[in-house]
Amino acid sequence: MPLAIAIALGYGLAALVVVSGGRLGRPWLLAAFALGALAFPLTVVLAASIQVLLASVAGWGPDAMAMTLGAGLAGAVITAAVNEVFKLAAALLVWARWRGQAGVTRFGAAVGAGYGAVGAYQVIQLALMARTLPISSASGFAGSLVQQLAFVAMHCAATALAALGVTRRRPAAYLAAAIAVETVYLAFGLLYELRAYSNLAWSALDVLGAAAVIASVVIASRRHDSDAALASAA
Repeated sequence: MPLAIAIALGYGLAALVVVSGGRLGRPWLLAAFALGALAFPLTVVLAASIQVLLASVAGWGPDAMAMTLGAGLAGAVITAAVNEVFKLAAALLVWARWRGQAGVTRFGAAVGAGYGAVGAYQVIQLALMARTLPISSASGFAGSLVQQLAFVAMHCAATALAALGVTRRRPAAYLAAAIAVETVYLAFGLLYELRAYSNLAWSALDVLGAAAVIASVVIASRRHDSDAALASAA
């Protein structure tokens, strides 16, 4: 649907405006965004395949990861790990080409924006289609839009966090932190599916979680810049 594309692309471009300081025409920025978008379908297929393999080995039923907490959390960890590894790899690939244009953290954020925009498009399209059903509601649709905005923001911040580890020479630790962030985010959705809370509470958790990660990345990035400046002055 054109409207779903427009909304999701708007979310992604809004994130790029923040990342680039308003300069959307930079080639590295567009390349990182595009590579992030291309990574989304690859991670979906790979994560689903690993989840099926794990379910087969563990003897879980076909709905276990969607209907039970333990299996669901295992599936969330797999999804988060695959997503963050692929996004970080995409960010590093573009950064290697345009290393002098910006810090690797910005490349990570741009990749996350493209990745998140594609994922948001799929959910927004389903939400628009569901509006024609008798059970749909305006609040439910609005909740989907808010959740997908948080989804894009979370992926921007999580990939930037993973990329920050390269700058700080602790890539494994920061990648693990990014995986943990996304796992928590996915757990919010799992708990909603298990009827732990309302759609409104789910939306609030998504927004608060994304805001917390963004704030953490900004603070960590600025602290690194300050430390680097002090080291240079010394």
